[in-house]
Amino acid sequence: MDLELTEDQRELKSTVARLLKSEYDAATREEILNSDAGWSREKWETFAELGLLGLPFSEDYEGADMGFAEVAVVMEEFGRALVLEPYLSTVVLGGGLVNAAGTDAQKAEILPGVVAGETLLAFAGYEPTGRYDLTSPATSATEAGDGHTLTGEKTAVLGAADADTFVVSAAADGGVGLFLVAADASGVSVSGRTQADGVRTGSVRFDGAPAVRLGSGDASAIIEKVIDTANAALAAEAVGAMEASLQMTAEYLKTREQFGAPIGVNQALQHRAADAYATLEGAKSMALYAKLAIAGEEAAAASGEGAVDSKSRHRDVLAAKLVIDNAAREISQESIQMHGGIGMTMEYPIGHYAKRLTVITKTFDDKDEVAQALAAQGGLLEPHAADLA
Repeated sequence: MDLELTEDQRELKSTVARLLKSEYDAATREEILNSDAGWSREKWETFAELGLLGLPFSEDYEGADMGFAEVAVVMEEFGRALVLEPYLSTVVLGGGLVNAAGTDAQKAEILPGVVAGETLLAFAGYEPTGRYDLTSPATSATEAGDGHTLTGEKTAVLGAADADTFVVSAAADGGVGLFLVAADASGVSVSGRTQADGVRTGSVRFDGAPAVRLGSGDASAIIEKVIDTANAALAAEAVGAMEASLQMTAEYLKTREQFGAPIGVNQALQHRAADAYATLEGAKSMALYAKLAIAGEEAAAASGEGAVDSKSRHRDVLAAKLVIDNAAREISQESIQMHGGIGMTMEYPIGHYAKRLTVITKTFDDKDEVAQALAAQGGLLEPHAADLA
């Protein structure tokens, strides 16, 4: 198996990196962060023009007909620059659910707008009483004429304040259904919030809001798959953010002087930096492991060769998430510590990386939840009794 990027992926990585280096520096990001929206429509249009918003979607819907491997390349570069635009909420989550669950007509209606940067989506799945549980929504769906109405409350909805359409999970037909609800429909109210990292989220309440069923049947497996894909995307983003943090820290150790010499000559700091680098390499390996789990399933589904092993995919992503959560905490805290007091100031970028990495570890699940779920599957490697005969 070739683990290196393809030529197209290397070109994509180079293009996105050049764009962000020239147009998304720390000062620009700070300006965007403090704007009313908290993200830039102008940058979003640029991403659309480059084709970044259409990477995982079919050419039938104006997409690039690529896959998760390319999305992971983009997310890693976004992590290096701490991009604030709603790529995860619109392309990976909302777009992923529409692409996986929607009918051909629904995909043709929604996805071209996503690709063009004209339509913003948000997945409303988590609820105030359910913590990280997506399998038993309290939000209810009631048939009404040719459609449905939804009643319930969702929380931690990424991109809630700016979404044009919500993809909402609700109890239906004894299982979990997905529904499309226009953000400006009657009975929809949004309460926006800002996370510690500056990314906008919010709560959404549905009081008899008109909705259209997205596809048909129980959507539990589709939701799990899309959340796995989103976690793998976050793994790539975290690697980008951790690598940028360590590069910034290494440069600081070389240039910050105390008692007439760079503080990097201190052997204890050298050892700590080396340990952090080793941790980063482990995180990179697990992010690659998660990417292969998602991309491998995509390839198997596209070829039609053999059954898709969703259990293995879910297990592999959980294992990667657990390692990367630990790495994100270690590297972000070590980077702050090695910077000293300046690392705690709002004006210095390293603290912003620490905030984003901290939020990533709490998005969709947390370390305890992941460890329990992975243990329930028997761990990453299935145990076998030793033959003592």
